[in-house]
Amino acid sequence: MQLLIIPLIGAFIGYITNVFAIRMLFWPKQPVKLFCFELQGLLPKRQREIAESIGTLIEARLLSVDELFDSVDTPELRHRILNEVVQTLKKRLRQTMPRVLPDRLYRLIEESLEKIVRQEADHIIHKAIKSGRETVSAKISVKQLVEDKINAFDLDELEMLIRGVAHTELRFIEVLGGVLGFLIGLIQAAIVLFFPS
Repeated sequence: MQLLIIPLIGAFIGYITNVFAIRMLFWPKQPVKLFCFELQGLLPKRQREIAESIGTLIEARLLSVDELFDSVDTPELRHRILNEVVQTLKKRLRQTMPRVLPDRLYRLIEESLEKIVRQEADHIIHKAIKSGRETVSAKISVKQLVEDKINAFDLDELEMLIRGVAHTELRFIEVLGGVLGFLIGLIQAAIVLFFPS
């Protein structure tokens, strides 16, 4: 009976230790004085530092303003923009041209205008995207956007977000603590069994 209790106690201690360690990521939310030191959960205590690190990581390795513009500046998008511009110009031309013009002259004007727009559009769109990229790069920091967003989260909301994303992994860590505790208990029981004092 004693040999069975040792692994079970080990499993319990391993499980509870990991449950407590995971809880300490989020709790206590406010600093608590314990004798000569202060206790506070990792996330509440270091939310700003974590936000800054995540913001830096995302901007440096995952998504920069340049990469965002590169993913948007595609031939398909340019083609769609060009078609929208041509259709809008044709519509405005129909609204502003007098109806007394012969159909042939109207079509000639429309075709000439479309030809000019199609010739110049690629250059104009490229210039507009380049200007937009420079303006956005100068005014917007992905790092700062991410950092501000994370810092704006309420701690309960942030905890729910993290638990929602990593629930399975956190649960696995808790169970793994129990399994490792049980295995250590088995080793202790084997030592007691084979090397009695």
